[in-house]
Amino acid sequence: MRKIVNGFSVAAIGIVVCLIDVSIFAQQSANVDDWRAEYSERVKTTIERRLKEKTNFLNDVQTTKPDFIVYVPQVNPEKLGDCYNDHFQVFEGLSGVLFATTCQATCEGALDQHITFFRSYDRGKTWSEPKVLAGPKTFHSNSPIASWGFAMVSKSGRIYVLYNQYQEGKVSTNRQHTGLMAGIYSDDLGDTWSSPQLIPLPRSSYDSPDETIPPEWVVWQHPLRLGEHGKYLVGVTRYVAPQYHDKCRTVTEFIRFENIDDDPEPKDIITKWFMTDDKALSKGLYCEEPSIVKLPDGRLFALMRTGIGYPCWSVSEDLGETWSLPEILRDRDDGRPYLHPVSPCPIYDWKGETSGSGYYFAFIHNRFDFEAGSPWQNRGPLYLIAGAYQEGARQPIWFGEPQLFINRPSSNSFYTSMTMIDGNPVLWYPDQKFYLLGRFIDESWFKNSPELSVTKDDK
Repeated sequence: MRKIVNGFSVAAIGIVVCLIDVSIFAQQSANVDDWRAEYSERVKTTIERRLKEKTNFLNDVQTTKPDFIVYVPQVNPEKLGDCYNDHFQVFEGLSGVLFATTCQATCEGALDQHITFFRSYDRGKTWSEPKVLAGPKTFHSNSPIASWGFAMVSKSGRIYVLYNQYQEGKVSTNRQHTGLMAGIYSDDLGDTWSSPQLIPLPRSSYDSPDETIPPEWVVWQHPLRLGEHGKYLVGVTRYVAPQYHDKCRTVTEFIRFENIDDDPEPKDIITKWFMTDDKALSKGLYCEEPSIVKLPDGRLFALMRTGIGYPCWSVSEDLGETWSLPEILRDRDDGRPYLHPVSPCPIYDWKGETSGSGYYFAFIHNRFDFEAGSPWQNRGPLYLIAGAYQEGARQPIWFGEPQLFINRPSSNSFYTSMTMIDGNPVLWYPDQKFYLLGRFIDESWFKNSPELSVTKDDK
């Protein structure tokens, strides 16, 4: 009889550790020649494959039934590496103009990984060509990569874009996650941008003991005005240095941006970090990629992916400064848990990012193989689960049956965002980490969701 630990057999756990350790040490080299050699064949085959497929792009882009098409890659690698499009963050400026940032490259983690910027003056119907804000445009550039941009708009309309800036020769576990926090801003709707400046980034007990190696971190959703006095708040994944992998691989922390509305220079941005060090949220090896919604009672609810076979949730009663221990996501209290591998599982408020409406939707794969050797499993078809707030419940949001949303057989990684367009919610998503698309989430998805349970005073 096999011993079972956290849902996996001991044999399977051994395989997981073995597989992960191999990938970790393969990523350790900070030598740029090693990096280039590691990716050269992958870059070549990616470009060849995409060029062959290019004649079918306009048909294939319709597979997921988008209502908006932001970007279809041009596959012109000498001009711009654009076969990889991820971390798709759409947001609105004060004038009603829509903006977007994405992490772009020829292949994920390649030497041309950069931050791009898009703009739409007609509520998402048409979009500008990508503008590179940070990082190298092509695989042959000598500039250090830049990754995982996220934006905030001050009350004056200044647009800030912050990102992970890789420092040459410094790697903890993964090159594209190891870096300092850099920032730029624009006061003219993105026409021109300031020079980049570094923002103070506190170290954690999970970081490398070598203090010359920067922390390893990713902010994967754009910050929302959910913190104290309407300040921007966001969750962050902290990657654990290899020296501490006997404890875990990732944990979840939270950042509040204290003075964005004062229009500071990026170097003067003040941050407060919560749930750090031994207070960080963890659940098994992985607890990461938190997305946050506001509940009708004023609490905050965060949903995170894990490696235990299920997403987990946590709540905060003090606007994000402290959080409850993560619990497995179920359809209701003591109900059926939702199966999910290590893959994005974002949650959004259906009536607006900060509305606290009581109506929410999230995404899961609805499958997990506990006999497999790794929690990193195929990111197959994606399912939408629609939910509603339940007053007095332990799990404050109860969900309905999973509904098929995207039926592609693999590569469905939902590094997404949401905005409202004329009162209607739009999910913005990178289809296969390639096309950048948007889709309305209408009331039909909520037909079989639980009824909202809330007192009049909480609405």
